[in-house]
Amino acid sequence: MSNPSKGARLGLGEPWQSMLNDFCAAHYNAPERDMIRAALDFFIQNRLDAEPEVKKRFEEARRKRLGLSDSVVRIVPKNE
Repeated sequence: MSNPSKGARLGLGEPWQSMLNDFCAAHYNAPERDMIRAALDFFIQNRLDAEPEVKKRFEEARRKRLGLSDSVVRIVPKNE
C-alpha cells in the first residue's frame, strides 16, 4: 500500500486522503505523486475546455510566469 504518511503533508484531510491512499493501493501501489499529476492533468484540461475565460487567464498567467510576450516574432530562414 502507498505510504499514508506522505500524503499527510498535502493537507487533503478526510475523506480525500483515505480515498487517495485506497486508489493508489488499488492502482498497483502507484505513488501518490503520479496519481495527483494524472488527476491535475485531467482536471485542468477539462476546466480549460469547459471555461474559455479560465483558459484565457490560465494562458496569460503561464505566459507571464514563463516571461513570454504576446508579440509575434517572425523567424526568417538564411536563404530569404
